[in-house]
Amino acid sequence: MSGSDTGSGTGSDTGTGPDAASGPGPGAGPGAGAGAGAGAGQDYRRPRLRSDVVLGPGLRSGPKVLHHIKDERTGCYYRIGAREHFIMGLMDGSRTLDDIGRAYEDTYQRRLGPANWQQIFTLLGRYQLLDGHTDPAVLDRLRAAHEEKQAAQQNWLHRRWVMMRPDGLCAVLAQRLSVLFHRAFVIPALLVLLALQIYVWSRFDVLIEDTGEQNHWAITVPLSLLLAWLITMGHELAHGVSCRYFGGRVTEIGVRWRFPFLAPYCRTDDIVLFQRRTARVATAFAGSFVSLLAMIPVAVWWRLTEDGHQQHALAAALLLFGSGGALVNMLPFFQLDGYVMLTHALGIADLRRDATTWWRLRLTSRKPTAQEQLAAYPAREARIYAGYGAASALFLTTAYAALMWLWFRTLDHWMPAGWAVAILAAETAVLAGVVALAAKARTRGERTHG
Repeated sequence: MSGSDTGSGTGSDTGTGPDAASGPGPGAGPGAGAGAGAGAGQDYRRPRLRSDVVLGPGLRSGPKVLHHIKDERTGCYYRIGAREHFIMGLMDGSRTLDDIGRAYEDTYQRRLGPANWQQIFTLLGRYQLLDGHTDPAVLDRLRAAHEEKQAAQQNWLHRRWVMMRPDGLCAVLAQRLSVLFHRAFVIPALLVLLALQIYVWSRFDVLIEDTGEQNHWAITVPLSLLLAWLITMGHELAHGVSCRYFGGRVTEIGVRWRFPFLAPYCRTDDIVLFQRRTARVATAFAGSFVSLLAMIPVAVWWRLTEDGHQQHALAAALLLFGSGGALVNMLPFFQLDGYVMLTHALGIADLRRDATTWWRLRLTSRKPTAQEQLAAYPAREARIYAGYGAASALFLTTAYAALMWLWFRTLDHWMPAGWAVAILAAETAVLAGVVALAAKARTRGERTHG
């Protein structure tokens, strides 16, 4: 039995520090002391986790199930297996070790021996999770290591610029806007949004034509950017308010570079701690929901202004590109809202990573080790990983082919077709090289920090 640090929770930027000084070390068990400076003289006959340690639900990770733990005092997140979670969930101060051992045996048909208890208490001591057995100095080192690791993860593949710390604001808004989380509002709103999107895309040609009727670019472009920025801030705040409504904390809102995308973000790391799957999905969907709601007054603005007027053209552009951006954000093939929604709807920790791992094993299934690893996957998860991987490859290939065709048609007007093909081939080779380097660097980073 073992615990491990987590690099990131799904749809968030969680992280932990490296292994720190432990409390109970080897030999810890029933009646063992907490170690120097950490509750010496106390025992573990009725162990209890600290009140600020939060256990998350089970999420599928490949053939296994993992749970996230958050230490609210240090800000660290950890990953543990289902059996460790079962044991820690019983550590509430009311049960003896014998009680926990009997419950474990009844559930898993295995007894916990001295070596098992030693591993458990070593894990709990290392991260200072037991009530009455903590050393403030060790907690400070864990917090510092966590912050140092967060800073070390800033590189050319992944970088964040924090704009605000919105937890207090999100808490106030979650309380005052709680009525908006009720079905009586959400379901009618979804129906209105569906009707609006049907209306928008059925008038695509008209909106494109109206968007092109811009005569004062020096005014409309800055104004468009300002309005788009306000909608974007509403989008990110919606994630934060939803996270706060369901009991989590919101640490940051800012701009994030995650190769190859630059996009705003809201850190809702606590989403992996929500027991209800609907709460996790709703938190991921909240941003796109608000972005689409913002299109309602924009559509009214477009309808009420006259053709040829600058306001009409501006409203058309916002309506078209705002709707398109919100819908693209919900595609599950990019690591955006739609991906996080699908991941938590399926109860999976990291769908893209796990699907990639499954396909690597599948493509090398002639190797005995790959066959053994594939056999460990439950049938449901194997179907999910196979389907998601195939759908992602098909979508990305089709999208890239369409982009290359449009680019070729553009180049074909400026140069001979042969030169256009050569340029596209060179661009494809460069892009493939950059993606390969990024994948290698990301894998190396996961091995270093995971």
